[in-house]
Order: sequence, then structure tokens, then C-alpha cells
Amino acid sequence: MKIITRMELKPGMIIGEDIVEQGRVLYPAGTKIDQHIIEMLIRYSVLCITVMEEVDFATTHYERIRFDKNFKAFEQEYATLLLYYKSIMNELLLSDRKPDDSILIAIYNKLSSYIPSGAVLLDYLYNMMPNEDELTFTQCLNSALLAGAFADWLSMSEEDKNTLILCGFYYDIGKFRFPYDLLWKPGKLSEEEFNTIKSHPLLGYSIIRNHAISEHVKNAVMMHHERLDGSGYPYQMSGNKIDVFARYIAIIDTYIAMASPRAYRNAFTPLQILNNFESNLEKYDTELLMPLMKRIADAQIGSKVQLNDESVWEVLIIHTHKFSRPILRNSNNEILDLLEQPEFHIVKNV
Repeated sequence: MKIITRMELKPGMIIGEDIVEQGRVLYPAGTKIDQHIIEMLIRYSVLCITVMEEVDFATTHYERIRFDKNFKAFEQEYATLLLYYKSIMNELLLSDRKPDDSILIAIYNKLSSYIPSGAVLLDYLYNMMPNEDELTFTQCLNSALLAGAFADWLSMSEEDKNTLILCGFYYDIGKFRFPYDLLWKPGKLSEEEFNTIKSHPLLGYSIIRNHAISEHVKNAVMMHHERLDGSGYPYQMSGNKIDVFARYIAIIDTYIAMASPRAYRNAFTPLQILNNFESNLEKYDTELLMPLMKRIADAQIGSKVQLNDESVWEVLIIHTHKFSRPILRNSNNEILDLLEQPEFHIVKNV
């Protein structure tokens, strides 16, 4: 809502707060302004009126965030820098001209200036409208943003933070060589198609191996699909044989992949993503993962979620041993502990 002068009033505006004159309500909140009301307000010498804005009519968090000025500014800057990022990466692919690290870090810094916290970034990522023509580049740009947030949460040095951000920008570069229809095929991939996709870490490494890039970044490109239990690819590496930055990127890549909508499904909520991690802990370095999961989970406190029975609840308390099954509270002040009610699960944020 905003306060405007009587002279700014126009028919069709909605009154946001009761207009009171000498203890009597002249017009209650929710009244639509017409010419007669404007004339009456002149008669009563009412100088200022609270009226409703577009955001006040939003009923969901998604609708409200679409009206948020900072989010709009971020989204506009994001669209511009996404195309710039694509252009400089294409120069690397087509002309073998690697961008200076400072250029990529500058892209990160510009976008992160719109993001006051890691919690806000998670919210932005969940509510962004995907650019379906640029999904591969979007995934890397989002990964670089999440890498910076993770680095801040873990109090990394500036040097390590920048290295992790660069890992985000580069790790999926091998996929930039593949056609869109293969990468984002909505149905199940054939065995041949899947084997082609699985070649992207080595293809990406071949693109950057002769360039002056941190060895950690090169390893992240090659190893981000390796898993701690040896179940990954391309070399079925395990444990500490996998570069620590590749272990971080494995977590970031998994998060971003699930947080991004696809033609066949909506984006997963942060708590749904945590449930996936909790079901596959053996695949990730838990010393790296658990502190990040806690930060992600804590960022969900106060958010509204819808369950599979279509009821809406607020996240109240996070369980320390099962982040994805919090204690919830509804508008009637009723409490629901998802840990004790396995028949319920979260389907989306609202």
C-alpha cells in the first residue's frame, strides 16, 4: 500500500485503510474509488489517502515476489548478463579465447549486489521464470551464484570463494557443445543419448585444459559427476581422490538441477531438494554437505508450503537430524510434525 494525496486519486483505485473523519469511518478499506467519493473527500478536506498497489492483490509468495522492486531489478540485470556470459563462453568454444577470470567474477559481483543473503538467493532461484532458450547457460550462471552463497556460508577465503565461483561458471562447459533437443529432451534418453551426455565432463576438460585456469576449476569440470561412493562418472573415482572443489560443485549442480523447472515437472522446493540429499548421503562429502543443508533448511523457517492434501502451513521448526521433515503450523495455530506423519509431504512453496 502507499499513501497519496487526494489530488492523485483516480477512479478505480482501491482504498487501503479506512478513511476516518472525526471518529467516523467515511469509507472502509477495500472501497473502489469513483468520482463521487473523490468529490466527498474534497468536501471533507481529506488530504491524504492510503491506496492499494498491485502487490497488495497478490495471494501467493510467487505473485508477491514478481512485484518486488529488487527482484525485478535483479531479473532485468540477470537477463542482460546471461547473454553477455553466453557470448564470452561462445568465444571460448568457437575461437578458443578464454575470458579473463576477472570478467566472470565481475558478472557474479554485479548480480550478487541485488541479493542481500543466501536465503534470498534460494528464494529468487525458486521463483525465477526460466529462459527456455538458454537453459544450459542459465544452469551454470545459477551455479556460480549459489557457489558464492555457499562460500559465504562456509566463511571461505576470498581466493577460495572466487575459485568456487569460477567452477560454477565452467563446470558444465562440455554441455555447451550439445544440441538443445538432446540436453533438455522431456522423455527418457536412449542408452546412446545418455552415453553422449555422460561424455560432457571429459569434453569440457578438453576445452579448457590448455588454458590458464586453476587446476581446481579444471578438476571440477572433469569430476563434478564423480560420487564419493564411486558410483559416478567418468572414472568412478571415490572419496578424497575427487578434488574438494569438484565435491562442492557436485552438491551445487545437484541443487541447481532440482531447483530448475523442466518441461515435465515444476522446480523442487528447497526442502524437497534436502530430502533428495538425505536419501543419497553416501554419494556426497557429508563434511561439506551437512553445514550447507542446515543453512538451506534454516532459511526455510517462516516460509509457506503446500502439502499433498493441498493444505497450507508455515515452516516452524527444523529437525536437526532430518532437515526435510520440519514441524509446521497452520493459520488455526495447529501443529503438524512431518517427521511423525509420513503420509504428508511438501509439494510446493506458496
